[in-house]
Amino acid sequence: MSTKTLRKRIALVAVSALGAGLLSVVAVPTASAAAGDATNVTANTTGGVAGLGTTSTPSTAADSTIGSVGLLAQDGEGTTQTAVLLATGTLMTSFTPTSTETATATITGGRFVAADGSSSTGGVISGTSGATASASAATESLSLLAQPSSGSTSMVITWYSSTLTTDTLTARITVTVVATSAYNKYAATYSSVYWGSGAYSTSNYSATTDATSSNYTKERAGTVAGAIVLADAYGNALTSSNTGILQVSVTGGALVGLGSATAAGDNSSAYSYIDGASLNVDDGNGILFNIQQEDTDVPANGTVTVTFGGTVVATKSYVIKGEVAKVTAGLAKIGTTQSGGSNAAAAYVKFEDSAGNQVLPSSGLSAVSSTLGAVVTSITAGTYSTSTSDAAGGMTPLTVLCAASGTQKAVQVQILNASGTIVKSNAWDAGCAGAPVKMTASLDKASYKRGEVATLTLTVKDAKGNPGNAYDTIATAADDLTFAGTPGTIVTAVAAGAKPSYSTGAKTYQFTVTADDGDYNLIVTPTTVKTNDTSGAQGNLTVPYSVTSVAGVTNADVLKAIVSLIASINKQIAALQKALLKK
Repeated sequence: MSTKTLRKRIALVAVSALGAGLLSVVAVPTASAAAGDATNVTANTTGGVAGLGTTSTPSTAADSTIGSVGLLAQDGEGTTQTAVLLATGTLMTSFTPTSTETATATITGGRFVAADGSSSTGGVISGTSGATASASAATESLSLLAQPSSGSTSMVITWYSSTLTTDTLTARITVTVVATSAYNKYAATYSSVYWGSGAYSTSNYSATTDATSSNYTKERAGTVAGAIVLADAYGNALTSSNTGILQVSVTGGALVGLGSATAAGDNSSAYSYIDGASLNVDDGNGILFNIQQEDTDVPANGTVTVTFGGTVVATKSYVIKGEVAKVTAGLAKIGTTQSGGSNAAAAYVKFEDSAGNQVLPSSGLSAVSSTLGAVVTSITAGTYSTSTSDAAGGMTPLTVLCAASGTQKAVQVQILNASGTIVKSNAWDAGCAGAPVKMTASLDKASYKRGEVATLTLTVKDAKGNPGNAYDTIATAADDLTFAGTPGTIVTAVAAGAKPSYSTGAKTYQFTVTADDGDYNLIVTPTTVKTNDTSGAQGNLTVPYSVTSVAGVTNADVLKAIVSLIASINKQIAALQKALLKK
């Protein structure tokens, strides 16, 4: 983009119809800048008449005597500059060549009507058609006024840095010529409504921030902030002369505050509006608004609709969560009584508001004391989740204290909301067990066919016969649990620290069956469990199984089919012999 200063920005014009075929060009304050600045285009003059100035040194800064008229928009640099000009307008363009070379220009779709150079001799326009122009001497700056030809819809101005033998293309301005102005009239092309946060900037409110869920989904008492940018068809921000009504309405039990990202609205009808005279959106600044709950304990799930002058600019959804209305406990594990019996993540809880939104509280959880007992003496919250996209899916882990082996029936937790309401969870049975000292093994089938998957289940118990806990390992090292005579290749090998799963008291391993037909014994050697069992009763485990042919076809099946085929052939031969004898 161009690095022109603000003083070089376009003084835009608004055009209004005064009668059939009559237009009046009215200068707009210079603060009303275009979407961008083209490097070689000068803004509208503040005096209302296009001019190159009264001095012999042309300036590219618009003032009361210097600048364009009827220029609606400009942008770009180098050979990709663009502008929008009224058919009745005049464009001012300037160029300074490289050292020792001469500034020259050509135009199509229009003509040059005035020239001025940086010396007393000025610039030269060639021919009556005004299609070319040049500075009077090398190294001089050259400024030109250009007007579109009658009926032209496009005008192209090309600048060269020239020598006697070479013209080097340096800049090109493609000008769109329009009969009437769309300046300061709302257009969707360059207008936007984005979710974001903080003070307005194009980085705080953008397509990226708009797609970030944390900007439009908030926890209880949170604030959703957005920014509205209203622009015309040329990318110019709307100015105070556009008195259209901007309205932001919200559904879902919330209030809208317009003009701030934080100041809460007080409109119980959930809408607000201001007129164009107070927009203050010069240079593309956004109009901030925010959404907050009418009642912070009640979820606000709804839609924000932004309209300007009765035209819908955008419709967007938002969520602000309410207080906890439901607590669901799950993913329970059997805890260990070993090493003090404290079991982190022995269960998880999910919090939801009355609308079903997952809520992320940061405090208030406790056990329902009446559901604790001799087995489980305490249940506390671990680290509260701060994101629904974390590894636990936004659920909060619970630490369960096991004082003895057994099962504590129907334990519960509860949460105290800021409003004072208490919400209890569902009940679950919390199991506790000592070290695993007993193991049994079983396969899911007695017979397999090659290509099938065999599942081996290892079930463990503590000394009191309680299902094995999910915290004490059944394989201190990978070779502390080994298998011999397996049906085939193990899918997931034994890892050091293997433990029973959750509340099952068991661990499973799978094998892809590759063994030949026959009868086999799978031998399990549970070294760690045998070590735990000081009585010496735990030994190796033997699990018998069989393997048959692929796809259910056994040798017996093949023999039976052969016998049947021979019998069929013999029958056909006998019938043929009988038929021949009759002849």
